[in-house]
Amino acid sequence: MKQKGFTIVEIIVAIAIIVSALGAILGFFSFEAKVAERERMRLKAISLAEEAMEATRNFRNNTTWSSTGIGNLSVGIDYHPASSSAGWDIISGIENINEFSRKIVFNKVSRDANSNIESTYDPNPSNDDPNTRKVIVTISWADREGQMSETIKTYITNWRE
Repeated sequence: MKQKGFTIVEIIVAIAIIVSALGAILGFFSFEAKVAERERMRLKAISLAEEAMEATRNFRNNTTWSSTGIGNLSVGIDYHPASSSAGWDIISGIENINEFSRKIVFNKVSRDANSNIESTYDPNPSNDDPNTRKVIVTISWADREGQMSETIKTYITNWRE
């Protein structure tokens, strides 16, 4: 009789160990699914940001810098790309694409005495470079952890000058 009781205890302990192990494995897969989803969203955001940067270059190439192009746009204002018959337009406002928000911001650029771009804009008119703009593309979205974003930055010049 003692032998049968001992076997039942062993079975209960074995079942408890198996259930604990399965719980840990399921927890790992749940965590892995969250990480994979976050990475998938991040890659989509990067793709949208790169598309906006290419649209900005296309807009620059198909317009006249100071009259209809980037040199004519306000600095520090939110813009977004919009497809047009000529390629791309840049229009004011933030664009919503499914769960993402996309914006482009243009900033003035100044150059030092060696014609190098300064890391911080110097409002001194003699340092201002009217033929270059800093372009910042930001993609934002909501995640379980909160608000997420990806940003890419570059400088675009008036290559015709």
